[in-house]
Formats: sequence, structure tokens, C-alpha cells
Amino acid sequence: MLKFLLAVAIGVFCVAPLQAGDIRSVTKSCPSGEKQANCERWVKDFKAAVELAHKGDHGAQTTVAFCLSTGCHGAVTIDRVASCSWHLVIANSGSTTVLDRSNTRNTCRPMTASQKDEARALASDLVQKIYKRPLVKTDQM
Repeated sequence: MLKFLLAVAIGVFCVAPLQAGDIRSVTKSCPSGEKQANCERWVKDFKAAVELAHKGDHGAQTTVAFCLSTGCHGAVTIDRVASCSWHLVIANSGSTTVLDRSNTRNTCRPMTASQKDEARALASDLVQKIYKRPLVKTDQM
């Protein structure tokens, strides 16, 4: 997370969110108790979704965006900017649904202008890496 904040502070967006080395900093340690198994399942599912999301899997991208927005029952650190960036990736995937557009609006619109700019920059990197093309702006923000 410190690397991410440093990159934002100096305006460099060369590392897309949730690269393999960053997954540990996004997922949380599950507390012991009755909800531990559920939390551990979400951590496992989130890690698998991140890998598939980077390969262009629509369902996995939706899971990653959802978990970054909600925390997936305490298994993932909430990061609305990263969630918005994944929603923008989904909007650029070519297989967007009405629900995807609604999720993009609900996640991205309440953010500040600088947060939206940051999300666009992160999404631009992801779209370039995943789909090998530039980000197309969306009116959903």
C-alpha cells in the first residue's frame, strides 16, 4: 500500500493495482473464530479471481471490483479507487451488462475528481495490459 501511495503522490502510475506481489497487502489475515473459514474462503477466491481478472475473465473482474468495494466479508481491504478502476476495465471489456454499468456509477460517481483521475489512470494501465488497447472513456463516472 505504501508503494501505491508513493506512486500517487509523485504522479507515476506505472504499476497497475493488484499485481501478484500486491495481493497479500490487499487481503487480510482472517481472525480465528466461527467466521474464520468463511473469511479464508473469500481470501482464496479473491486471489484466484485476481489472476483470472488479469487474463480478461469478466466474472473474475466483477469479483475483484466487488471485493475491493465491499471488503468481501472482511477478507479484503476496501479500496474504492481500485474498485472503480476495475469497473472501468469491465466497461472496456466488450461484455458489459446493465448491472456492470450500474456498479460503475455507484462505485465511481461519489469519488472526488482526483480519485476519478487516479482510477482512470489505473484502469488505463489495466486495459492496455489485458486487452492490448487504450482505455475508452465512459460516461458512467
